[in-house]
Amino acid sequence: MLVNNAGVLGCNFGTGKEEDFDAVLDTNLRGVFFLSQTVAHYMKANNIKGNILNIASSSSLRPATSAYTISKWGIRGLTLGMARMLAPHGIVVNGVAPGPTATPMLMTGGVKENIYHSSNPTGRFALPEEIANMAVILVSGMGRMIVGDIVYMTGGAGNCTNEDMDYDFN
Repeated sequence: MLVNNAGVLGCNFGTGKEEDFDAVLDTNLRGVFFLSQTVAHYMKANNIKGNILNIASSSSLRPATSAYTISKWGIRGLTLGMARMLAPHGIVVNGVAPGPTATPMLMTGGVKENIYHSSNPTGRFALPEEIANMAVILVSGMGRMIVGDIVYMTGGAGNCTNEDMDYDFN
């Protein structure tokens, strides 16, 4: 199996620089594309019935105002395309799209004991282990008939509301 989990934030519209845009797209989308291509060729050549799991984001449901969001829209589309292309070869492709998650990427100063998130409909950040549990299901035998789907684990952020994000133009 391959789990594409690299991701960086950055490069907001209005203040972004070209080199920052490229750095985000290179990490979040280009890497997924080329690593998945290499692994898919290997799996097909060796008749491996495996999984590719892409870590998307609830940002793929939002209006795109940053390189990060654009990259996650790309992950969503690439997941669908790869799933269609690779399913006949026994390679299952899916995605998990976390919403705000209690990781150092979002919680400045490190992961805190308090996971309260006032603008998320559930009132809290998701826990990394909640996301990991879904990933395990998707790449296990239980998930073989889930093909080309993205499981949104957002607590309602992105699905029910976009109010947890700032859309100001600077």
